[in-house]
Amino acid sequence: MKTKQLRNRIITYFVSIVVLLSVLFSLITLLFSYIIEDSFFYQILEDERKQIALQIVNNETPKAHFDFVTFHPTTDTLPAVVRTLLAEEPNRKEFSAEAGKHYHIAFLNKDDRGQGLLLAEVSGHLVVRELRGLMLGFSLTLLVIGLVIALLLALGTVKLAKKLLKPLDELMVIVEASPVENLPTNFASQFSQNEIGKFAQTLESALARIRAFVERERQFTRDISHELRTPVTISQGAVSLLNHTELNSKQQELVARIVESDQQMQLTLEALLALAREKADTPEQTNLQSVIEACIINNQALFEHKVLSIDLPGNVFVPMAAQELRLVVQNLLQNAVHHSQGEQIHIRYRDNTLTIADNGQGLPQTFTANEQAFESGMRGPNSLGTGIGLSLVKRLCEKFSVEVMIESSETGVSVHLKFA
Repeated sequence: MKTKQLRNRIITYFVSIVVLLSVLFSLITLLFSYIIEDSFFYQILEDERKQIALQIVNNETPKAHFDFVTFHPTTDTLPAVVRTLLAEEPNRKEFSAEAGKHYHIAFLNKDDRGQGLLLAEVSGHLVVRELRGLMLGFSLTLLVIGLVIALLLALGTVKLAKKLLKPLDELMVIVEASPVENLPTNFASQFSQNEIGKFAQTLESALARIRAFVERERQFTRDISHELRTPVTISQGAVSLLNHTELNSKQQELVARIVESDQQMQLTLEALLALAREKADTPEQTNLQSVIEACIINNQALFEHKVLSIDLPGNVFVPMAAQELRLVVQNLLQNAVHHSQGEQIHIRYRDNTLTIADNGQGLPQTFTANEQAFESGMRGPNSLGTGIGLSLVKRLCEKFSVEVMIESSETGVSVHLKFA
């Protein structure tokens, strides 16, 4: 558990909330102050409007009670700035001018503006403008106090969270410190019977199932390695003895089929066992040319009626274990021989990509997509195999992050292995 990262996030959240609320409160306070101040001036103008309207009815000289309010029978006597802006915006009631002057107006008759209007020059009575510095200082003080409180709350929360999450940290240490081959057992009892304790019990149960599964897989791999290799070896020995006896052509054909089946069985068995082995943390670097040469030498009879074209650099190393690479190459070469009517097989390496291609008739039309060739159980109409060869190739390549691509045309099939 990255407690430090969690602490920083908690502090950031608290500080962000306090800053946001403080700024929002300051803006609302300032806006509310302006609204109250404007309402005060409008109320004064409304009272003056009623008073002057009464004076006009009584044939008295219009005169406002407040010295900052003046009566104007027409807009011609208004300050130039107010007169210009009012002509552009007839419904405007508030104006700002040079030297910090600020005006509010009110017409005696809203429906008949020719009866005159009141003008209030309120720049000397703007309380909010005078107190903006004080309000800003108050807001900053409030922000500082809020930040201090937020930091104290955040630190307290971090301390509490650290205390509450300590059992979870201990649980993670137990799991992380245990190697895969020796998963931890009987660790749930040391935790309290709360949510973390229940989680520890669930985790212990899951790890026990994983441990049992891994042990079953290991036992199965050992058993299959012994129980299947033994009969294959016996069969190969018996066939070898048969080859040293006098056989007619029919018997030789049957023996050849047994030899081919034994080789395919051994190749499949080795591939399955290779898949069962755990991949090393650091991938092995294997000389590509030496592996391909070994595959060709060990299967000379396979290429008796084929023409091999090899284009390989001499010092290329690829990130794949030697045994797995040999299985992949050997499987692809066998496919190129058995499933192609052509006589040529091309092997080349360019741009981190190994290509094995034949000049046969391409994939069967029953394969609606090239990806189907890698599916387990997929095989051509004339294939006598199990249809798992290319599937094993793909799985072995995926184990070492090798990308497998297949191209098919009327002139043959090309399989590309792109190494990382």
